[in-house]
Amino acid sequence: MENLRRFFAVIAVISVLNGIGLLLAPAAVLTTYGIERGPGAELGFRLLGLTLIEFGLINWFVRNSSDWTALRGLLLGGTLGYILGLAVSTWATLAHVMNPAGWVLVATYAVLLLGYLYSLWAGTRKFAGK
Repeated sequence: MENLRRFFAVIAVISVLNGIGLLLAPAAVLTTYGIERGPGAELGFRLLGLTLIEFGLINWFVRNSSDWTALRGLLLGGTLGYILGLAVSTWATLAHVMNPAGWVLVATYAVLLLGYLYSLWAGTRKFAGK
């Protein structure tokens, strides 16, 4: 259970910090990934930042829960979200929508997805025995 708490805390910190960056400096992030800047792109990145902050806070506030139904729901939602994020960021990098820095995003999604899958597997094993 302690590992799951740490995992949710790590996800929370990563999500909130990235969300703040996207919210406050979308142009810098767009430039980093080689995405054309414009009001629409900046708005989209700001909205993504707000969503990341929200997701991070949800992870932070649920980290001390022992309710497996709630934890499992968050893990399943995160797993599906990170699968989609991995697919979209891989496509965007391969299609040259993003420059090669996009591979950092792909790797980040992949590593965090593995964390979600492991946490889901470990939690299911632990709570199925009760």
